[in-house]
Amino acid sequence: MSDTTYKSANKLAGQAKDMARDIRDKAANLKDDVSRAAKDQATQFADTAKHVAGEAMSQAQGQIESAVSEQKSAGANYIGSIAQAAERAAGEFDQSLPIAADYIRQASEQIQGVADTVRDKDLRELLGEVENFARKQPALFFGGALILGFAALRFLKSSAPSSPSASVGSYSPDRSYADYGAFEQRRSGQG
Repeated sequence: MSDTTYKSANKLAGQAKDMARDIRDKAANLKDDVSRAAKDQATQFADTAKHVAGEAMSQAQGQIESAVSEQKSAGANYIGSIAQAAERAAGEFDQSLPIAADYIRQASEQIQGVADTVRDKDLRELLGEVENFARKQPALFFGGALILGFAALRFLKSSAPSSPSASVGSYSPDRSYADYGAFEQRRSGQG
């Protein structure tokens, strides 16, 4: 090989090395740029996801609070109607048993006070008061819970739809004794 060819080859090799270094540096810079962009995109995505989740959580919390408020209001109205019924009952006893009417009226006022408390306080305050009452008066709390349970059971039974598939001979409080007698006559072949 001639000296010129050797120098040209070395020059070309040097240029190739420089180009390879430049490409490697550009690739490293490109890799860093891509990594930064990916990190930025991931951060933006995470921020957006947090924001959307926060909005969804706020919306769900608002809906739950609204539903609880509606139920609390309905409960307060129901308790208020019990107080009104007790007040009417007291009015019925005014003439014949005035002392009983006074006690019933006092109970009515207490019941109305409970209705007002339920209406005016938020759920956390109500739960705190119930817990305190249960700690101070466990027997009274248990008795009240028992009475409320019976009342709820009676309410649920009275609001349940009657079954049309009830058997002919089964007991029903809506049927009279005459209905049962007619059934017995048909069953024995007399009617």
